[in-house]
Amino acid sequence: MPKSKRSWTAKEDNELRTCVRNLGPRWVKISSILDERSAKECAERWNNCLRPGINATSFSLTERQMIKEFYRIYGPQWSRIAANLPRRTSQMVKNCWYSMRRSEAIRIRQSSEAEA
Repeated sequence: MPKSKRSWTAKEDNELRTCVRNLGPRWVKISSILDERSAKECAERWNNCLRPGINATSFSLTERQMIKEFYRIYGPQWSRIAANLPRRTSQMVKNCWYSMRRSEAIRIRQSSEAEA
């Protein structure tokens, strides 16, 4: 059966948690149990969203400043930046970075419109 990209359901999340608890990170085996998900999808969902210890709260001002500073040093090496932010994943760091860039672009555009 072809595997397709779609949103994860709460049922699938619970099944994934159960599989990891019983089998460990055996993604190919787990994907055969969650037959509509690939091994890569299972691993990414676990590592980026469900893994215990992930801090899913909003980034603090200090964390945002750290991301800016580490980006200046490393560029878009999200894993390397995330290694300096405990309990944050590389995906979370990347999303925060692009969110900050969008917000900054909006502020600049609004500022230039106000001056005109």
